[in-house]
Amino acid sequence: MIPAPKFSIIIPAWNAQKTLRRTLISVLQQTCDDYEVIVVNDGSTDGTAALLEEFSYQPTIRVINQPNGGVSAARNRALKQAQGDFIIFLDADDWVEETFLASFQQSLDNSHGRPVDLIVGNLVDDRIGSIRKYGYFATQEMPYLLGELEMSDNIGYLHNKCYSRRVIEVNHLYFLEGISMSEDLLFNLKYFYNISNCLVIDSAAYHYENVMDSLSKKRVQYNELKARKQFLTGLYDTIMSKYTHRDLDYFLKGVSKRVLALDMQIVTSMYHDSFTHNEISREINEIKRGKYSKGIFILLNRNEKLKYIIMNLNSFAAYYCLYALYKARAF
Repeated sequence: MIPAPKFSIIIPAWNAQKTLRRTLISVLQQTCDDYEVIVVNDGSTDGTAALLEEFSYQPTIRVINQPNGGVSAARNRALKQAQGDFIIFLDADDWVEETFLASFQQSLDNSHGRPVDLIVGNLVDDRIGSIRKYGYFATQEMPYLLGELEMSDNIGYLHNKCYSRRVIEVNHLYFLEGISMSEDLLFNLKYFYNISNCLVIDSAAYHYENVMDSLSKKRVQYNELKARKQFLTGLYDTIMSKYTHRDLDYFLKGVSKRVLALDMQIVTSMYHDSFTHNEISREINEIKRGKYSKGIFILLNRNEKLKYIIMNLNSFAAYYCLYALYKARAF
């Protein structure tokens, strides 16, 4: 019997013929060879399937072909097939340095017998902050780590993390299908609720590409943004209930920043979706009643600060100021 690999690398691919070759080559060049690769061809209509045929001779690569169901469905399909002790997610337009897996393997080897539910590294991406504290975080230290990950925006990314397949299977953790954004964050929040430790390492070997026509660059409609907020706030509440007697101020400040930014995105989406003046004004007033952490303003980016200042005007003035920005295509 062939022993199960240490790592299962999951790559969803949809119309990825331009970038997938580089991704796969970077994986095959790893100095650690204890892994399997599962590529899910999610109904591609370009040359992705033909490209994957070129790699069919590689014993470590398995290809699953399925009708297009979205990135969450593709990852869920691969999770059901994964055999590794740990799960790693790659995107088909990113690439990793040759020591990417070795850094995780070395960290596990040096864990001195302690359980490791999750390993977190850094991403090579200027838009994402670096984690400032490294080491092993046990249950009592997890609130601080959650704050660090939230404030640096690392909490919303899959790609710098190494997940325990046992945790995923025991707790029936899968990606929420049918949404186009924040599926990574929602999965991570569920995962963090179900773990009791985390190992943070000083390693940045994953190169995250900023693709201009990716989903993250596309406008999201009002109804989906409202649904996203409902899921997010529910998961945040669940995590906070787990650490009721711990200091959560740092984490709460990061959560407030994310929720406030989402609230402002909800309002601006209403202009694109042709809501009435009264409907938008009601949404603005609802946001003004929101309870956000003190000092939240300095954490916002320039665009968010401008919208935040405007929405703290009276609802009539706020509506027309935002309308002027909308007509000027400022959002």
